Amino acid sequence: MRGLTIKRLFDKSYLSAWIVAIVLFLAVTFVAYQIRQSQINTMNQILKGQSDRTQAQIIYTSQELTSDLASMVNRWLVNQGTPELKWRSDARNFIERTPGVNEIWWIDSDLTVQWSESLKPLHHIDIKSIISQPGIQTKLASAQRDNLPEYSPVINTDDGYNIIFILMPIVFDAQFDGYFAIEIYIDEFLARILNDPVNTGFYTKAYAGQEVVYADGPQLQQNSYLEFFELNLDADIDGWTFKIYPTDTVLTTILSPLPYVVLTGGILIVFMLLMTLLSRHKAKNQSHQLSLEIKEREKVQQKLSYLANHDSLTNLPNRHYITQYIEQYIANSDKAKIPFTLLFIDLDHFKDVNDTLGHAMGDQLLKKLPELFSRIFRNHDIIARMGGDEFIIFLPDKIREENVIALAERFMKQLKYPVEIEGHQIRLTGSIGIAMYPRDGTTVNELLSNADAALYRAKDKGRNTYAIYDSVIEHKAQARLKLVNQLHEAQEQQRFEMFYQPRYDAQGHMVGAEALMRWRQAENDYQEPKAFIELLEDTGLIVSVSWQLLSESCQHFKTLLSSHKNIVLSFNVSARLLEHPEFLSRLKNILDEHQFPYDRLELELTEQTLIQDVENSQYILNQLTNWGINVAIDDFGTGYSSLSYLKNFPVHALKIDKSFIHDMNEDQDDLELVKTMIVMGKNLNITTVAEGVETYGQLQKLVAMGCDEFQGFLFSQPIPFGTLQSHLQQLSDIDFAALDIVDGSN
Repeated sequence: MRGLTIKRLFDKSYLSAWIVAIVLFLAVTFVAYQIRQSQINTMNQILKGQSDRTQAQIIYTSQELTSDLASMVNRWLVNQGTPELKWRSDARNFIERTPGVNEIWWIDSDLTVQWSESLKPLHHIDIKSIISQPGIQTKLASAQRDNLPEYSPVINTDDGYNIIFILMPIVFDAQFDGYFAIEIYIDEFLARILNDPVNTGFYTKAYAGQEVVYADGPQLQQNSYLEFFELNLDADIDGWTFKIYPTDTVLTTILSPLPYVVLTGGILIVFMLLMTLLSRHKAKNQSHQLSLEIKEREKVQQKLSYLANHDSLTNLPNRHYITQYIEQYIANSDKAKIPFTLLFIDLDHFKDVNDTLGHAMGDQLLKKLPELFSRIFRNHDIIARMGGDEFIIFLPDKIREENVIALAERFMKQLKYPVEIEGHQIRLTGSIGIAMYPRDGTTVNELLSNADAALYRAKDKGRNTYAIYDSVIEHKAQARLKLVNQLHEAQEQQRFEMFYQPRYDAQGHMVGAEALMRWRQAENDYQEPKAFIELLEDTGLIVSVSWQLLSESCQHFKTLLSSHKNIVLSFNVSARLLEHPEFLSRLKNILDEHQFPYDRLELELTEQTLIQDVENSQYILNQLTNWGINVAIDDFGTGYSSLSYLKNFPVHALKIDKSFIHDMNEDQDDLELVKTMIVMGKNLNITTVAEGVETYGQLQKLVAMGCDEFQGFLFSQPIPFGTLQSHLQQLSDIDFAALDIVDGSN
């Protein structure tokens, strides 16, 4: 009886133990499952955060790259093109400061590669093969129309690199100067953005369509933890997919073996309560460690956020931060009512520091600038580095213009003090552009653009100064730029034409005609050179336009020489044309091409043109004389008139300026000057030509004084070649007595 009772108790205890064991096992299993889910959720959240940061970094860096390329386009447009050496310097600077960019080209509007600059030896893939692909010209035309960059598909090189090309159109209004194209090594470009996976804790794999174009980690497994995002560089190419997955270190840190420890501990609890307590204690410690690791991750995220908004070199806010700050400031209804000021600062010739002392020294100098800024500006002023040696100062609150100027002058004065770095005394100067809200713009783009425009005006004034944005001045600059574009267009469309004004001797015989430039605006609507000749000189267009018009004039006059073989074509030569290194060879080629007689050409040069380089002018005039080409001094008497010119230069004719002729009947001084010029010409055996003869009374006095030849409205206004050709018989001989009847002057 007693044995049976013990057996039942044993059975009941066994059953109870199993019930307790099962309950505890299920509880422990549930806890282990929840911990595992928490780890997976944490992993997914961290992956999502890393994915968002990677996406933001790639977008920001890509925008910065295209912005930098657009800035190069703007410099090209503002300067109306760039000399090749300067462009190559700018291009090399672009490549050196942009990791991943290996080569840059200028492709003109005819899709012809003109210039290129590169760092590495060229591979067999060339930009020419890219722009010649089927359909690319349609895409480039669309890019030109929309003024947006065009991206090429990913291209694999024989040496195992993945590259992509970006073509940026050079467009402003009707002006189109082609494209700037850059070649980007995807591995190098993305590696700079993403950093070492050892430091970040995450690998990245990039796909263009289905093709892997970048990978910094091992192969993805089917059960790998990953996050991905997609970017579309261009609407007409496949989108890119970026997959983010953790390193083994991060994976083992977050997905720790805690759930299995808890599960094992729960099983041990069934057999030993003490082991259960120890297991729970261990689980608590591991949970605390996991919490610490999560907090550490949060600190890393905060640091990444800081780096996204601050310049890593100077620790100042960066371009991204300041633009967002100003946007939010303006968007705030209360703050938007308060004026503020932007200073756009650029260090003058900072590139010289990098070139002479090295980029490391330049970086050290930039690190010292925040200390200098803090001496000048207030604590609540925001100082941001835009990139390179450019900085933005945000001055909140309303500040009077004279106080802003005083602040700018104080800053420039502070810059003059030398900065000592590693034994080098470095002196700086800076240029400042100033824009004020809301007077000079109501959006961040307008304000930055106008401050930048003021900065460039400060540089044009000689640097080391400031300029306040002035809409009137900037509009004039824009009008000048528009006129320059119109002049380029006029040359391309050959809307510069020659009119001809006949010249006569004392017997009324036409001895030649002066070719005078006109700009055809519309049919029978011509503009005289005084409205645009200075701009032609400034831009250098005068050289190509002059060659074009000289060729046209030779072609015209060649038809007249068959019947009037003694007439001379007079053509004006500017200082820019005379200084051109190919002046003599190009002149000879044009004359030989049209088989134009050398002795039937007279080149007119002003005294100012001759004195710019006396030695060169003397050499060229001697060569022209040896060829039989005549040389005339135009507008004689208005420049640096000196007998030494007539002595040193082989001159055939002096053209007395019309300002003396116009008033000589009323102004005795002008009359005496004209007499002196005529006598001087006769004594030196130089033909004297009176310009601007408008009355018969003027003609009578000039003939009486012994002037050799005459030109002016009294005989004929400048006329198109067709009119000259059709009226040649009437114009070739003029009865001066008949002019007295028409003019009525005494």
